[in-house]
Amino acid sequence: MAKTFQCSIVTPVAAVFDDQVMYASFPAWDGQHGMMPGQSPLLTRLGVGSLRLDFPPPDGGSRWFLIDGGFAQVQDGSLTLLTEAATPAETLSLQIAEAELAEANARVTKPGEVLAAVERAQQRALAKIALARTMAERGGAI
Repeated sequence: MAKTFQCSIVTPVAAVFDDQVMYASFPAWDGQHGMMPGQSPLLTRLGVGSLRLDFPPPDGGSRWFLIDGGFAQVQDGSLTLLTEAATPAETLSLQIAEAELAEANARVTKPGEVLAAVERAQQRALAKIALARTMAERGGAI
């Protein structure tokens, strides 16, 4: 059995990532999903949250992204994530994420705001905060 599989992250504007990984954990609409080589075919809707990719030796290590909805497809032993946005964790700012959450929270009481859009902005800001805090706690490397 293979020890790695191909993982691709594609947004409407760019192919963000395309490489071999040993493990992937991604946010689905119904919770976090994990994938290892040999995974059965799957098609699921993505949620907002953290994507973790683990790499094989000799380099090893992990890379994290903030994923913002879309779809995940496992087919022929590869994982493709089609998402609205995939932000590398190392580019996130805790201060900016906290400001985005404050702005989204302020929109809740404004007349004419679409509640679903406000909730999505809150969810996105909370996911950014969680990932940015984790990065900061580990000295910029997860």
